[in-house]
Amino acid sequence: MAVALSRAELILKLIVEQYLADGLPVSSKLIAENQALDVSSATVRNTMVQLEQQGFIRSPHTSAGRVPTTTGIRLFIDKMLTMQPLSGRWQAEIQRRLVPTLPVSLLCQQAGQLLTNLTGCVAIISAPKASGREVRQIDLVRLASDRLLLVVIDEDGDILHRVLDCAQSIDSATLGKVLCLLNAALANGQWQDGIARLASIAKSESGCSQLLINNVLGQLSLDEFLQHQPMIFGQHQLLLSPEYQHNPALQQVFQMLEQPAGLINLLQKITTDEHPKLILGKESGFVELAPVSVISQRYQAQPHRYIALLGPRRMNYARLVPLVEACAHRLNLNLNRQNPSP
Repeated sequence: MAVALSRAELILKLIVEQYLADGLPVSSKLIAENQALDVSSATVRNTMVQLEQQGFIRSPHTSAGRVPTTTGIRLFIDKMLTMQPLSGRWQAEIQRRLVPTLPVSLLCQQAGQLLTNLTGCVAIISAPKASGREVRQIDLVRLASDRLLLVVIDEDGDILHRVLDCAQSIDSATLGKVLCLLNAALANGQWQDGIARLASIAKSESGCSQLLINNVLGQLSLDEFLQHQPMIFGQHQLLLSPEYQHNPALQQVFQMLEQPAGLINLLQKITTDEHPKLILGKESGFVELAPVSVISQRYQAQPHRYIALLGPRRMNYARLVPLVEACAHRLNLNLNRQNPSP
């Protein structure tokens, strides 16, 4: 149901829509020419003065135009924004790229890359693995006398492949012995517990066996660390945004993305239900994020997983919020197919 707007709200709506479209200050003359209004230019100017006094718009410099403040954009989103249906092309891309047969990690990677490619914004995906990750199978395959392939499969079907370059040739007896030790420590148990058991086993070994086990330990520990880190795609896309190309504030955003602990904590706190959340600039509580907006949504409750889009404050919210919703819904659907309820 359409919400009736006051004249001031309608003028604010037109200002925000124009600003989101081109990023330029909006003049009273341009607003007065809009057919949705039937008032004089003087009335528009007076209303804009009132909106500025109320903190909904501001003058960026000496320009005669005005741009919306965070408060103005927030009012627009909460009261005036009409979401657009997802385009057929975007729907097709989501269905084509996010297929239920993909392992969880690859599915998350595909979702993040897809969002970045479609929007030109930064995509953030929660860590693909929750605590309690289990190892289903482990193997060592000989590639050469001094090179082995480590293969580890977890309960989600994700496969770790790592080539191990050994300092010396590995004979068949050593290979067989180490593989037995790996299976005893890791197979059908939790990944992190297995690493601890394997580290204890390595201390009791010596020579080539110990070196090989420590090599495997290094690869397992690195993968465990990476699987519990958020995935971030498209940081370079920020550089392509015209309003950021000469903006020193961009460096703060990059620093936040390079050390995202605060941002990740924020996303975990706000994605408490299945509804999309929208944070504008300083609403985040981080001065580093003042020039950007974040659209986020949870796509799985247990374990808690979310997807987010970070980009300029003048995002096309009407198109991008439904896109994030559609990706979250698709991820949820695919993960439920992979792990049906008992």
